[in-house]
Amino acid sequence: MPTQLYAGTLADFNDSMAQAIENALNALMGTLPSAPQELVNDRRKLFIAIAQGVINHLQSKQAAMQIDFHIGSDHVTTYPVLQVRT
Repeated sequence: MPTQLYAGTLADFNDSMAQAIENALNALMGTLPSAPQELVNDRRKLFIAIAQGVINHLQSKQAAMQIDFHIGSDHVTTYPVLQVRT
């Protein structure tokens, strides 16, 4: 199975784009102090929304990701097909 983009959910946060966003924020700012689960979930909802927006945008703009190959006198143009897990 090809690698799939996955925004994430609160119930399935591991290995998601949202978790990567959370990890990047933690790397930039340091691990945030412990907080009530409700606040953690609110922050994660923001990360999930950002990740879903990025995936939606990439899907709608796949034609902008043109890949050109030049092999000798041959020219091939292709476009990636994004695999998205829902």
